Amino acid sequence: MAVDEPIDIEQLSISPLDEVDAREMREFLLGAQKNFWGDRDLSRDHDAYWFRQFVTSGLVARYRSEIVGYLLGVIPHDGPAYIHLVAARSDFRHQGIGRHLYQHFIDRARELGVASVEATTKPESSGAISFHSSLGFSGELIEDYAGVGDPRVFFELKLAEE
Repeated sequence: MAVDEPIDIEQLSISPLDEVDAREMREFLLGAQKNFWGDRDLSRDHDAYWFRQFVTSGLVARYRSEIVGYLLGVIPHDGPAYIHLVAARSDFRHQGIGRHLYQHFIDRARELGVASVEATTKPESSGAISFHSSLGFSGELIEDYAGVGDPRVFFELKLAEE
């Protein structure tokens, strides 16, 4: 697909990871990491437990049956939902795939009665900060969030009044 060619959104499907293909999906995504993350090595962010423990909350975006995006997150019954990682394949960026994945996840969290959805990013990730803000998340810089000297912007989207 040409990078600037718009997709037919009607042919985009979002589906949950399931136990049958979760391990295969992890192996596929690790093998295709360059297509989603370029030169960044995010293998450690794709730990097997995200694909085993949280398989019912993770999402896959397919365009005409090709995997073009994914979201790893969890929706616990007794706490805030958390989005760990979201990616769109490099040749499908800026097509709304991340937004669709987030919206599907948020809608599911709302259906399950979760009060809020949380996510984090690095302070230098201006695109991620803009993206979360555009979806209505409030953000706060927290020093040492990921360890000493490792700050994060913590995002929260309230779904229900407390």
